[in-house]
Amino acid sequence: MTTIAINPCLTKDARRVKSPINQGPAALRPTPHGRGLTRLAVISSLSILLLSGFAAFDGATAGSKSQSISSPYMKISVRPGDTLWSIAEGISPEADRRALVADILEVNDLKSPNLQAGQKIYIPTRP
Repeated sequence: MTTIAINPCLTKDARRVKSPINQGPAALRPTPHGRGLTRLAVISSLSILLLSGFAAFDGATAGSKSQSISSPYMKISVRPGDTLWSIAEGISPEADRRALVADILEVNDLKSPNLQAGQKIYIPTRP
């Protein structure tokens, strides 16, 4: 046997009658305090997005600014015929070259003062 049940809310006459079943959800109306909080949330989120966009743009150009961080060393490439003495003389002609040669040997962890063309070495900079 088959039983058919008819819901009275689905008939045309039942749609005209206002009942809690066919009214739908009640309309939500925020209070003035709720509207203020909603505005605050929207403004805060837009501000965060705007500031993060500026930070990303500023961070992308940070390396191209004219200010540079001074390093205590400068890296040079040894040319054919260069020696530690000639490099030290070229960097500071009036200063004591023995101290600069000793510093170059120490900074680069060189076992001997012999250099090869194309070798990269660090030279300590002095104020």
